[in-house]
Amino acid sequence: MKTVEYLDSPAPVWRTTRNRGFLAAALPLMFALAFIWPFGGGGTKVQMTPNANQTPAAQGTITVSSGNNNNTRIEVKVKNLAPASSLRNPSEVYVVWIQPENQSPKNEGQIDVGSNRSGELKTETAFKHFKVFITPEKKPTVTEPTGPHVLNATVS
Repeated sequence: MKTVEYLDSPAPVWRTTRNRGFLAAALPLMFALAFIWPFGGGGTKVQMTPNANQTPAAQGTITVSSGNNNNTRIEVKVKNLAPASSLRNPSEVYVVWIQPENQSPKNEGQIDVGSNRSGELKTETAFKHFKVFITPEKKPTVTEPTGPHVLNATVS
């Protein structure tokens, strides 16, 4: 059996001049995106610690990523968090606080915990290093935490 080789057959696609230019431009871009895009786009995750006396089954996760104007984007997610009204000292709502080092805590808003005992809150802050904690409160507009920390974490 005789093998026939055609010299005028087209080269494989990756060997053509036009495609080499495309690959030369695309590869550095793909590598750059892999390093610029933080952790696959999800940001850094920080686990919150529950208060064993108040809400031992509670779980919380904070996802931290770059926000607008060099701010820090924060997404707080909780699950297995008992309704605030069922705590030892019943309250109405849970409030998320951010406390930069050597500063007073700032009320970032109410985290709505549904009947499935889960909830989330998204916010941004100018700070890069801070504590995040959640307290049960009588009103969502309190300016200082009065309830015990039910979940807390440090972001740095």
